[in-house]
Amino acid sequence: MNVLDELERAGAILLDRHFVYKSGKHGSGYINMDPLFSDILLLRELGKLLYLPFWGGYTQVPETIAAPATGGILLSAFTANEVAGHRPPRAVWADKDGDDFAFQRAGFVEHLQGKRVLVVEDLLTTGGSVQKVCRAAESHGANIIGVSAVCNRGGVTAEQLGVPRLESLTVVGFEAVEADDCLLCRVKAPIVRDIGHGAKFMAAHPDYPGGFITLLS
Repeated sequence: MNVLDELERAGAILLDRHFVYKSGKHGSGYINMDPLFSDILLLRELGKLLYLPFWGGYTQVPETIAAPATGGILLSAFTANEVAGHRPPRAVWADKDGDDFAFQRAGFVEHLQGKRVLVVEDLLTTGGSVQKVCRAAESHGANIIGVSAVCNRGGVTAEQLGVPRLESLTVVGFEAVEADDCLLCRVKAPIVRDIGHGAKFMAAHPDYPGGFITLLS
């Protein structure tokens, strides 16, 4: 399966618009993974592909699949389902807790303590969320064997995440520039406010002369 083709087919890759990224930078492309989460067959295939690089024999199979909420929750379940063919897996996720992530759900911590844990994510941009999930899991005694992501958009590395291994099913790069250097801002291209961080930009700059548009409604 060509993952990039599947992302395009699902409508996850958006081009030729004016977006604001999490970093505050601007660009003309965006990856919105939400359309993937209603496609159960695609999620099953992605779960298989996320797990496959980490299959190294029975003794090396991850015992727990962890993910950040919310984008990684379904991926953790479908990835764990693939591990089920080799040993009973567990799927857990970390909820946002202020600026950090924490495993707050009942029973989750016991599936981290002393376990080989694979962290999965839909989209890596800065890697900040996954890095926090890894540290939270390690604080409960987890042995993080690696991170597996559907798409690496930010050129994130294993070293940045502090993990021994990072696997990405596809890599997509969009040019991102500071607002002061944004050509789209200079030509007053409307900013998408309901995808990415356009709404935050709108709150801070309600008088932006290009105005704001929505794509989801």
